Amino acid sequence: MLTRRNFLKSVPAGAMGVLLSSAAAKSVKAPTSPRRANIIIIYVDDLARGDVGAYGCPDFATPHIDSLAKTGVKLTNAYTINTPCSPSRTGLMMGMYTQRFGKYDLSRGVPIPDDKPTMAETLRDAGYVTGFVGTEKWDIGRWDQGALDRGFMEMGMHPPRVEGQEYIGGGSSFIGVDGSYLTEVEGQYVLEFLDRHGKKKDKPFFMYFTPLAIHIPNYEVPKKYLKRLRPDNTSGKYTRRDKLGASLLALDDQIGLILKKLRQLGIEKETLIIFSSDNGGDPAVNCRPDPYRGGKRGANMQWEGNSRMPMILTFPGTLPAGKDYAGMASTIDFYATAAAIAKTKLPKACEGKDLMPLLLGKAKPNPDDALFWHTHKCYIARWKQWRIVKHGEEKAWRLYDIQKDPAERTDLAAKHPDILAKMTKMYEAWLKEMPKPARSVRPPKHMLPHTRNGNHARRPFGRGWMTVEKWDKIKDDPTQWSEMHMRIKMLQSKLPVSR
Repeated sequence: MLTRRNFLKSVPAGAMGVLLSSAAAKSVKAPTSPRRANIIIIYVDDLARGDVGAYGCPDFATPHIDSLAKTGVKLTNAYTINTPCSPSRTGLMMGMYTQRFGKYDLSRGVPIPDDKPTMAETLRDAGYVTGFVGTEKWDIGRWDQGALDRGFMEMGMHPPRVEGQEYIGGGSSFIGVDGSYLTEVEGQYVLEFLDRHGKKKDKPFFMYFTPLAIHIPNYEVPKKYLKRLRPDNTSGKYTRRDKLGASLLALDDQIGLILKKLRQLGIEKETLIIFSSDNGGDPAVNCRPDPYRGGKRGANMQWEGNSRMPMILTFPGTLPAGKDYAGMASTIDFYATAAAIAKTKLPKACEGKDLMPLLLGKAKPNPDDALFWHTHKCYIARWKQWRIVKHGEEKAWRLYDIQKDPAERTDLAAKHPDILAKMTKMYEAWLKEMPKPARSVRPPKHMLPHTRNGNHARRPFGRGWMTVEKWDKIKDDPTQWSEMHMRIKMLQSKLPVSR
């Protein structure tokens, strides 16, 4: 199989439920000593690289995200392996190009392979306690391949939202029927998980935190964050970018609480944190992809700003502090990095690389690393400082020098035909390996209303935690977990407004 590890060697120089039935899911015995590090992945929704202070944002304060860069390594040439949200998250959790199993474009409902373990399954079988927070943004696989079905042992439940506002603004409402603000609820869940598992000396943990923030609708952000962001604003009127910044401030607060909790538990130096975003920002709310351009949706998706991500790894006492890393990396590398940290075997299907030796300076980046995209009529390859692009019905490839021309204003295809020929050959060879797009798998009719018409895996709504043991008992009965049923139960319980 042609993977990122051996791909370029082949190019001429001139040119499942909780237990899988497949052998790929065989449990790996966890080492007993020395104690392995905890792993936290924070995967933000729609966060543009240029909206983070550490990456040059001039008008938003992200002190806690920035502190990750101060205590760790900031990657300056890092990418999401696929866009937009669903394929991005699928590639991260499977550690492979999603096109290898027919997932192109958004294609919600396309199954993840039953015979290949997710990152959560691999870490669970290696002896980790696996926890998931951010049910709205699991966004992987078919209707019966939810997080609790594919390796996670605990999940923070999504509060049922105000009826009629579940999918307003192109996304999902942040406001629960109990008055809660989802960003704060999700942050609290992570703290609870850390309290339960942070001091267990015999069992490390993996926390996959996928907040809905900073996805629209940003206007639901509580005013306290708007007032903090713009303290001199006396008019009470705020721009779309103000609301974006306030949403990010709310999330940054939660990250600050997580970091504080790690220090309080005395496990800061025992915990690797990986921070990134699933795709580019939303131009509808004036995101800042600078110095690149682009973002989510439509023609915006073809540009560098939709796939070039903020990416930070921090591991105090192990990784150097305040370092920049310019080698090419992507979210496909998270799986390999986590497996190395867990001291467990990386599944053969995984295509990424362990980032730790590179960030520690024990290995040098491969100058011939290349990445490929084929999604939403965007056809793209990255190699060295070069980027080739076709969008829509275009027949001819465009070529850009991303180092000299980050905004991609000057097409150099005619000036460098040799580079263009080499990269197109690489892309075509990669694409030739991929199967045809797979079809989504629809759930049974009675499950359609509880899985957003089959576009989301079934997941428990409510407040508090769902364990895999309890989930296995109730998952076939949507009256025990679906949003419409849990909304009624919570309203009938007359829960106090918590916002």
